[in-house]
Amino acid sequence: MFLGGDTWGDENYEAVMEIGRSQTSHADLETHTMTVKFDGEVEKEIPISGGNGEEWEYYTATGVHLVMEKFADKVMVSPGREEGDEGYYSTPVKWATRINASGEFVHGAPWNGSLGSANLSHGCLNASDGNAEWFYGIAQRGDPVDVTGSPREMPWNNGWGFWIKSWDDWKSGSAL
Repeated sequence: MFLGGDTWGDENYEAVMEIGRSQTSHADLETHTMTVKFDGEVEKEIPISGGNGEEWEYYTATGVHLVMEKFADKVMVSPGREEGDEGYYSTPVKWATRINASGEFVHGAPWNGSLGSANLSHGCLNASDGNAEWFYGIAQRGDPVDVTGSPREMPWNNGWGFWIKSWDDWKSGSAL
């Protein structure tokens, strides 16, 4: 069978694709709660602690993040600091789900006694180990995690955020 140009083929192929449920999360840094919805219905409310803002980079960014990758065990290291520097940390965590390229995660933080009541992290969304494990188990690449309540805006190029741009901004970068 001639397919065009200099391409030939002799079989037809059929593929079936199934779209999964809608899964969205909204992390409200003012109420210290992350609401996870399946197909628009609340599945779970998770007490969280977001970024403390002690330094600008320690604010959790406001804006739509996307789940990028997951680690059952991860060591969180302070950005831009070396061992011995003031503010250096190296902390092992469980159930780390990356939500942007610069290092924001949803992860277990059993040491954080302010889950659901205050923002005390270095920018990640802290949760109990149990809730972080649950989120890790259901999160899939591309799931949106919309964060509100921070003065630090999520940059459109911090991860897979190109789609965050307005259509007019997107078209202005086109060669067409």
